Amino acid sequence: MENKSSTFAVDLVIVGGGPTGLLSAVLARALGLSVYIIDLIPDAKNGALEVGRADALNARTQQYLEVTKTLPFLEPFGLKCNTSSTFEGGQFTSQQNKWWTSLKHTHRPNFLMIGQSEVEEALLHQLDIPVDYKSHVNGIEETTSGVVVTTDKGKTITAKYAIAADGARSFVRTTLGIPFTGTKPEMVWAVLDTFIETDFPVCPEIITFQKDGQSRVAWIPRERGMNRFYILLDGEVTQEKAEASVRDHMAPHKVEFTKTEWFSTFEIKERVASTFISKDGNGRILLAGDAAHVHAVNGGQGLNTGIADAFNLIWRVAFAAKGHGGSTLLKSYDEERRATASAVIDVAAKLVRTTVKTALEYVEIIEKNAGYITGMGVSYSSTTPLVVDSSYGDFVAGNRCPDLWVTNLPVRSSPANTEELSRMRLYELFGYGKFKVLFIGNEKPASFEQTIGLQQKAEIWHIHDQDHRLTTLTHEFSAEWAKSDEGAVVVVRPDFNYVFTSDR
Repeated sequence: MENKSSTFAVDLVIVGGGPTGLLSAVLARALGLSVYIIDLIPDAKNGALEVGRADALNARTQQYLEVTKTLPFLEPFGLKCNTSSTFEGGQFTSQQNKWWTSLKHTHRPNFLMIGQSEVEEALLHQLDIPVDYKSHVNGIEETTSGVVVTTDKGKTITAKYAIAADGARSFVRTTLGIPFTGTKPEMVWAVLDTFIETDFPVCPEIITFQKDGQSRVAWIPRERGMNRFYILLDGEVTQEKAEASVRDHMAPHKVEFTKTEWFSTFEIKERVASTFISKDGNGRILLAGDAAHVHAVNGGQGLNTGIADAFNLIWRVAFAAKGHGGSTLLKSYDEERRATASAVIDVAAKLVRTTVKTALEYVEIIEKNAGYITGMGVSYSSTTPLVVDSSYGDFVAGNRCPDLWVTNLPVRSSPANTEELSRMRLYELFGYGKFKVLFIGNEKPASFEQTIGLQQKAEIWHIHDQDHRLTTLTHEFSAEWAKSDEGAVVVVRPDFNYVFTSDR
């Protein structure tokens, strides 16, 4: 792609090399797009973040990263956590986890506590192209046929589409003049990633500490035996004041900070871009992650929402780059994800404002908004073009595709022992990028020609009732939830949201 004048021509240019940008690149490459990704990191060695920032993957993000085959690089090193506790006056006062244990059709009803640096390392390991960590984008211009990006190193990248994943202070969003409005509560938090020695009964739970009727300290368990503390402070915010507050809230237990890897402060900001697509929704530059929305860290929504943006977006870009779907397909990204971002901001805003109330009130807000915190309750309205109001069993239009179990059926001519059928989950089977058309029960394509036509843009799966044992086709399965007398066609989008059902 490179020539002597340092000009590159690609399908997609991505500005931003954090988790949102990296996953976008991994997905785009898997779908056959040529990609250039750029992210200025001064004095970067391998490019990955080394410490700090995001600290948890929710259940929905883990499903996404299972599909992309990223999760096996992370799961052995992360810490599973599905319980929130409150602590006051030297004792635990409550313990809750029903918003996790009540989840249906998910293999991982928990947070995976792991640092953003590990997530970036895993995505970089999967990415088959280098990230340009030494250049700074100093110009972006949209033409009728694409996007032109220039850098301070004299590089020019032309692309059919561009993604701005360059963070809350997005150069791209600012250059485009897209309003980024919202509120800024007068709250400053300290955050510590640290190792401690303590006689506190350490447990793999998220603990909210209450003192004087407020919940100003939270303890998040992390990988490697590390601990993250969030501390709300008044006045000047220093590491010494943060550590003193932690000791005060954990009393009468003793705490010694033995090694702190990261200390930072952050002001709460709650903002969302007025559009996630340039030219008022008609352009070729798309915002994702913190470039599109920012909010309080409470509830662990930042990285998770950015990952969901990428998963929702890239299949659309791939379709559009190959001449399918056009502006309507891309516009629905803006409709769906901007509405979701606004809802996430509302949830995080409620949580951060409740930290000056009792710990139990804080936990009650978590419970009421668990669908966003776990990621499993996010759904898209049937008013958007890619959702048709309908349902079949646990498939509900606009909701996530349930991770149901199926049994692989051996082909009739196969020597396989029919008594040793393999069970697997849909998220183990399905790949990213194509629609999934499930013919359930006795429902079949109208003709061989219809099947061939569908296969151009979709994967075709046949799900029989559990009494079915042999098949003459591949991609055939049996399942307890499939009824032979209730034939139906279920369509699942490439981003694993259910679209519609056509039943008899």
